[in-house]
Amino acid sequence: MMTVSRALRGSSDVSALTRERIVAAAERLKYRPNRIVNAFKTGRTGLVGVMVRPSKLYRCDLIEGIHEELVAAGALPVMHFSSSGGEATPDAAELGCLHRLLDQRVDGIVFWPSDETVPNHYLEEVWKRGVPLVAVDRRLPHTRADFSGTDDVAGGRVAAEHLLGLGHRRLAILSGEPWVSTYADRRRGFVDAVTAHNTAIAENKAGDEAVVCEQVECRNEASLDEARELLSRRDRPTAIFAVSDVLAAHVYEASATSGFSIGADVSILGYADIPESRFLRPGLSTLRQDFHEIGRNAARLLLDRIEGRVTTDRARSIRITPTIVTRQSTAPPNKH
Repeated sequence: MMTVSRALRGSSDVSALTRERIVAAAERLKYRPNRIVNAFKTGRTGLVGVMVRPSKLYRCDLIEGIHEELVAAGALPVMHFSSSGGEATPDAAELGCLHRLLDQRVDGIVFWPSDETVPNHYLEEVWKRGVPLVAVDRRLPHTRADFSGTDDVAGGRVAAEHLLGLGHRRLAILSGEPWVSTYADRRRGFVDAVTAHNTAIAENKAGDEAVVCEQVECRNEASLDEARELLSRRDRPTAIFAVSDVLAAHVYEASATSGFSIGADVSILGYADIPESRFLRPGLSTLRQDFHEIGRNAARLLLDRIEGRVTTDRARSIRITPTIVTRQSTAPPNKH
C-alpha cells in the first residue's frame, strides 16, 4: 500500500515502470484518493478558502486567476464571503466567514479585506492555527499577511507623465476617500511626478510653465458635485485625473451638464479599465490593472507557504505596474 500511495503522489522513490502500472490500474478501477484520509496523514486538506465577493466584473477576473493557479497545483478553492457587503469597516459577518473557513480546515486563505487598517490580532485565529493568508488589492500593513495587487504609486506616476506629456499644466486629482490606501498611493505617485517636473524646471531654469495641481478629496456620492465645481472655475483644470473609472464617469456627467467637450475642452483620465468604462463616449483613457494576474500571484504566494517553500513570518508582496490605455478622453490642451 505504501508503494501505491507513493506512486500516486508522484514520489521519486518509485520506479517509472512501477508508477506506470499503478497509475494504469488506478484509472481502470476509477480510483479517487480519499481526501479525509490524506488530511490525517499529511495535515493538509487540499482546500483553500477564497474570500472575494464577485460583485464586480473585474473581481471575477481576479477569482478566475486564483482558481486557475490553485487547481493547477491540485488544490480545491472554497469560496465563502460576507453577504453584508461591508466595504469600509470589518464586521462580525466577515470575521465569521474567516472562522467558518478555518473550521473546514483550509490550508490557506485568499482575502479581499473590507478594512485595511485592522490590527494583527484581528486575524489572531488564523495565525494561531498556522494558516497562511494573502490579501488582494488592499494590503493589510498592520498584519503579517502577504499581499498581491497593483503598484499604485507607479500607476499614479504613469498617469501624471501621460498628462504632462500632452502639455497639460493645470491639473486636478479627484482622489476618492482619503482612508483607502490604493487611492492614497495613486495620489502620491501622481503628486510626486508633478513635483519632480516642477523641480526640474526650477533647477534648469527652463522656460516651461510650472504645473499647478489641485487635490480634491471626496466620497463617490459627492464626486459629481466636486467635478461640477472644478469645471465651473474660470481657471478650471485642463485635465482631471480620477483615481477610479467610477469617479471618471462622474466627471463625464459633470462635463456634459457644463457643456464641455471631453478631450477638447477638458481631458479625463481614469484608473482600472473596468469593463463598464469601455462604454463611455468618447472612450476613456485609463490605467489598466491586470486582475487576472493579481489573482494568480495571490495563489502563488499562498502555495509557497502551504508547500513549505517559504517559512519566514515577514510579509511578502507582489505588485504589478498598470499600463496606460490611451483613448479619446485625453488630448493636448485646447489653446483657445
